[in-house]
Amino acid sequence: MKHIYVSCINRVLIIFTLIQILSNPVKAQTSYSINSDKSWSAVLPASCNSCTINIASGITLTVNETATCQNCTFVGGTVSIASKTLNLQYSGGSPVTTNFNGTDLAASGTASIVVNAPISLSNSTFTFSNTSSMTTSYNVSLTSSTIYLNDNSSMTSNGDALTTVSLISDSRIVIGNGSLTSAAIYTVSGPTMIVYDNSTVAVANQNNVFYNWGAYLYLPTTTSSIFAAKLYNTSTQNMNCGSGYSHSCSSPSLYGPATVANGVTSVVTLPITLDGFTGILNSDHTVTLDWNTQMESNFSHFAIERSADGASWEEIGTVEAKGNSAVQTDYSFTDEQPLAGTDYYRLTLVNDDNSYTYSNVVVMQSAAIARISFFPNPAHDYVNVSLGGGTAGNQVTILLSSISGRLMQEKTAATGTGVVVTFPIQNIAAGMYILTVVNADGTRESSPVLISRS
Repeated sequence: MKHIYVSCINRVLIIFTLIQILSNPVKAQTSYSINSDKSWSAVLPASCNSCTINIASGITLTVNETATCQNCTFVGGTVSIASKTLNLQYSGGSPVTTNFNGTDLAASGTASIVVNAPISLSNSTFTFSNTSSMTTSYNVSLTSSTIYLNDNSSMTSNGDALTTVSLISDSRIVIGNGSLTSAAIYTVSGPTMIVYDNSTVAVANQNNVFYNWGAYLYLPTTTSSIFAAKLYNTSTQNMNCGSGYSHSCSSPSLYGPATVANGVTSVVTLPITLDGFTGILNSDHTVTLDWNTQMESNFSHFAIERSADGASWEEIGTVEAKGNSAVQTDYSFTDEQPLAGTDYYRLTLVNDDNSYTYSNVVVMQSAAIARISFFPNPAHDYVNVSLGGGTAGNQVTILLSSISGRLMQEKTAATGTGVVVTFPIQNIAAGMYILTVVNADGTRESSPVLISRS
């Protein structure tokens, strides 16, 4: 027993030494300031080496192409990526840490964050939705930061036992957003996880998994003596599996609800279990959203958000929650003035302490958009808008705008079968844009179009 204890202490010493060596800061050589919503391709090179990227508060940098950042630091703002790949790497002989300081990241669709460098998050929130993912191969450090794995998203940490995943100062990795359909998973394939003070790994429900063959270390504080370290193993846990449960007990899968901190408990820190978030397009052209909760604990309210493109969101209403409940509670919200065409909806689930997470995304498409179409998509030199259907001869205005709302081009035309309006786009930067057709009565139909330069 003494030999095992000494071995554990030696392992901790080695890990702490490596953390100090690998966390030495490296100054970036090139600085970029992003003061309005921009796409990556418009303001940054596809491969950015030794870059400090300063994003103003409330501003979003959208990764609209496969991009690589070596020896980079992100400061402030939000990085949004939908179904693209962002490679975070280092250059030179020794690993250099990629830093996110007060920067939030939102990944959706099939977006992929591939991290082949040490990575450090400080006062940052990473949110993964749909089937987006993040893979790391070096040290991972979270300080006062949270990683949310919603829907069927995933995170994988690769490396050997001397590679560390450190959760510091009330940091969290939350696996699952409370939805019973979520199958999010966090896989630790080799590295040693170190959980400090009030930090946790939360596994939301029976379909969410923390997969870790190795043991993890718990320390009360970052300044605690190594003799205060506790060693826990999750690979042989039989919690929430076996007879009477949805899953067989297959090591090293730890199913939720569970919290990994100073030991493993069958209690989850999520305030809510969400189920059945759906939308209905009504005959009066309104959209009704319905959902229910199976459990609420110290929960505050739902914020309903809407988007025209699935990337930029606006809050359109709130619904107060029951707060504390162990029975099913049904909720509903009606969008009286949905956007014509495609509408994306999601819920922000807000806890009493103002922590929050997101629901899955519901997509609604009105029949009106079928009358107005555009091609090709993605577009390169021209984008053509077809105005077939509806009443022939109606005067309409067609707007081509950026995601942030900046008007790029405007044309007028009359509707009718075979009417096609062409926009030349050779001088417009690659990225996602919005085509809007405004009818004479003020109603409008919008749809996103991708301009590509590849």
